[in-house]
Amino acid sequence: MTNKIGKKRKITFWTRLGFGMGGMLNSGALSFTHSYMVLFLSTECGLSAGEAALISSFAIYLNAILCPLMGFVADNFYATKVGRIFGRRRFWILLAIPMMIAEPLIFVATPFGFPYYFALYLIYNVAYTFCTANLSPLTIEMTDDFKERTYLTGYKHLFGNAAGFLMAALVGFGFGTFGETNPFSYFIIASINASVMAISLLCVYLSTWEHTPEEVAQEKIESVGEGIKKFFIDVVSTFRNKSFRKVLYAQVSTKLAAACWSACLSFFIVYCLQIPKSYESVMEMPGKVVAIVCTAIWVALMAKKGFHKSWYLANVGCAACIIAYNYFAFGQINGTSTVAIAMIAYPIIFAIWKFFYVGFQYLPDVLLNYIPDVDELITLRRREGIYSSAQQLCQQIAQAVAVNAWAIVLAASGFIQTAGNSDAVTQPATVPLYICGYMLIGCAGFFLLAAVLARGIKIDKEQCDILCDEIKRVKEGGKMADVQPEVKALCEELSGFKYEDCFAHNNVGFQDGSVTPAE
Repeated sequence: MTNKIGKKRKITFWTRLGFGMGGMLNSGALSFTHSYMVLFLSTECGLSAGEAALISSFAIYLNAILCPLMGFVADNFYATKVGRIFGRRRFWILLAIPMMIAEPLIFVATPFGFPYYFALYLIYNVAYTFCTANLSPLTIEMTDDFKERTYLTGYKHLFGNAAGFLMAALVGFGFGTFGETNPFSYFIIASINASVMAISLLCVYLSTWEHTPEEVAQEKIESVGEGIKKFFIDVVSTFRNKSFRKVLYAQVSTKLAAACWSACLSFFIVYCLQIPKSYESVMEMPGKVVAIVCTAIWVALMAKKGFHKSWYLANVGCAACIIAYNYFAFGQINGTSTVAIAMIAYPIIFAIWKFFYVGFQYLPDVLLNYIPDVDELITLRRREGIYSSAQQLCQQIAQAVAVNAWAIVLAASGFIQTAGNSDAVTQPATVPLYICGYMLIGCAGFFLLAAVLARGIKIDKEQCDILCDEIKRVKEGGKMADVQPEVKALCEELSGFKYEDCFAHNNVGFQDGSVTPAE
């Protein structure tokens, strides 16, 4: 395989298609494993709910450390022969493909216990980090055009929603054909899913390209100690970017809410709504179709109404859906509703939920495409990988916190673990109450918080165009003193620095003398 670097290529339909397939990793690989792993380990493998949740949360915490490390390594990978052959970012996507085998191996009932499942889940998460830490920077490296970046991001979300639809069909087929308490059902679903993910990642590798080594500022690292120092300094320095902080506050709140949803969803379906797992997947399919077609609606809303109104609508809508879910769950608990009513209500609410879900997933990614441009204003460096990794770090921590909280809630509820034949066990009456409480506080609560936090975000397309033009002007030899007053004010608002302190006139990031401040 040859490396695609060094040429300005036209982004075609096939480019968008190939890159977009990378979005299948989020809604495909993650949705099944994160939703069903704890349930599988605690009902089919004899692990306690606490042990199962510990595997999930500890692997995520460890992976949170690897996220910024991945960005750091990728940003500097052109210093190696392997990087110059396979690419500094796309190499890691290629490496993740064989690691996808870890997913089906997780869903095998074995006597090896905690160490076996912990090791495999760690491998799985590392592969996921290899991809997510490098996929978003490719959007920025492939084009400077706002429209094309928006298209690429949109295709990524489109394929992610398509993967959600396929996963719902696959889960329904697996549990419906092989049985809901049969461990082999989980294995078949995971095996097919892992195969699809591997093919998708290969398409991403073959259809994308990146900056040349000459286009990237290569900072020299004299020793391992200096490399570690640079790594920590660069990661921490990203949070000095005002625009990055504000977008991150809002996005992490939604990711925390979504992580709470993923952690408890399978338990909520089985023990609160009392809907069979096979029927659940079938009933979700109309909502998955909605998710596929409504990405274009959010693109149009973003263009017409701007980020803030669209973001507020998405998060308040998600919170309302969570409350509606729990209304029918409480009906089951107190005997005022039936499973039949829940089975009618669930697909309707889920379809509405998926419309809003697509919104909160898509909208921040559009803004995050331009955060490295704000960083270039500050540092005169291109650090897409570091920013992507810092973002992933915060998201991984949020996810781990959600899983840890779920383990505590599940243990406090008195949930009884089993090693097969879970249908023969009657769970305490407190279990569904604790699950509903977790959903209302963890999901609905954080969606509402995200809506409030977004008020401080100022960045948009017009501002980004002005910002990029100013960076280009200065890099081509223009004097900082010749800046227009309105442009100066905008640069200060987006960066959080005085204009005179921008363009490397600061101590942001690792300082090795390789970047000369602008005049």
